[in-house]
Amino acid sequence: MTQWAARLTTPAAVDPAAVRKRITADSLWLSSGYFVTAGSGFVFWILAALWIPQTQLGIEASVLSVVMAAAALASNGPGSALVVMLPLGGRAARSALIRAYWTTTILAAALGVVAGVLVIAFLPTGMPAAFVLGAIIICTVVWALFNTQTQALAGASDTRSTLIVNGSANIVKVALLMAFALPSTWIPQLLVVATILPAAAATVLSLIVLVPRALRRADLTVLPVRGWDAALGRTFRLFTAQNAVAVGIVLCAGLSLSFLVTTLSSPAEGAIFAIAFQFSIALDLVGVSVATALARSAVGEFDSSAGLARGYAVKVALVVGVLGLVVTLATPVMFVILGRAYPPLYGMAVVGTLAVASVIRPGYDIWSALVRARHRVRPVLWSNALYVAILFSLVFVVVPELGALGAAIAVVAGASALAVIAAVALGRTNLRTHHVSYLEGVVP
Repeated sequence: MTQWAARLTTPAAVDPAAVRKRITADSLWLSSGYFVTAGSGFVFWILAALWIPQTQLGIEASVLSVVMAAAALASNGPGSALVVMLPLGGRAARSALIRAYWTTTILAAALGVVAGVLVIAFLPTGMPAAFVLGAIIICTVVWALFNTQTQALAGASDTRSTLIVNGSANIVKVALLMAFALPSTWIPQLLVVATILPAAAATVLSLIVLVPRALRRADLTVLPVRGWDAALGRTFRLFTAQNAVAVGIVLCAGLSLSFLVTTLSSPAEGAIFAIAFQFSIALDLVGVSVATALARSAVGEFDSSAGLARGYAVKVALVVGVLGLVVTLATPVMFVILGRAYPPLYGMAVVGTLAVASVIRPGYDIWSALVRARHRVRPVLWSNALYVAILFSLVFVVVPELGALGAAIAVVAGASALAVIAAVALGRTNLRTHHVSYLEGVVP
């Protein structure tokens, strides 16, 4: 039995304390990168609200929302595959990496066309349609690759570099906003340009330098078991396709909400929701970081990692609850700074409602990470499909009347369904029941 196959069977001698220590360390490094992203993102949107008229901000936020939604749908499948396949090491890992990049690029280009058509049809950008379509395609590809490289670093056990990549990109994003917002340098679609340019530079750095370096380091500790072959190709395609649908639809739905609020209600409501949603994203990233680290650990030591799941779910919910309360109470002060176009109490209601969704979601994030680590994607697919169905059915009903607050209520309703699923699933005593791994029979 090879080293990798042995890791899949989870040896009984694994020290739970060591597993907990590794998961916690990876979570903290991922969280550090995410917190820099969230903090700089908060500054970015506050400055944008101060410098860009509210209606224009709503339009630009909607454009960015469509781009990020399409990119998330394109990158999630290949990125998730890298988390569980890069530990193969050697030529197999590099082949998986190359295929993930190409798959992401092709999917992003195709979905970028759809995103461009939506922007042209529903948003008054004031630019030629052909230019808008081409620009949206390029932006979608760049952001999708930016997402994929973060997953590649996690799969290659280099979570520290996510802080370098995400942190630097977001700090530069704020700097570009400040530079481009000057009257002498003002450019159209300021939010999109300031977001995509640093992401492109960070992606090039990661793909050319950081990820290859991480793989070389991994080769020193992981036995390269085989090269790429037809069996691994089938594994990659199946896992990528199922994850793209299962998780991508949720990311796509969430990131498209600013666009939907703008088109179903008004650009002003879209601007309010776009700002409030940044707080929600920051809170959600706490659970995402823990779930990603847990999934990475569960690939090799599933039993020990699964045994920690419920404890991590409770701790993350408590941390997010405290942070959510602080953010909600601080919202009126922030909205007062932004001016009369941003009602303080209304903003507080939107942020507080989204915070509730963030508090009840971590258990589901952690459960779904464990399930996908065992390559059982179908339960996640059906659960996420239920979430999207609840979300969109409510969005189209309540957003025309309640605007941004209606969208936040829809998010809570969908998250509540996921919380019930997670509570039942994590309450089961044996998470390995009905385990079927795509890699069984693939790795000799």
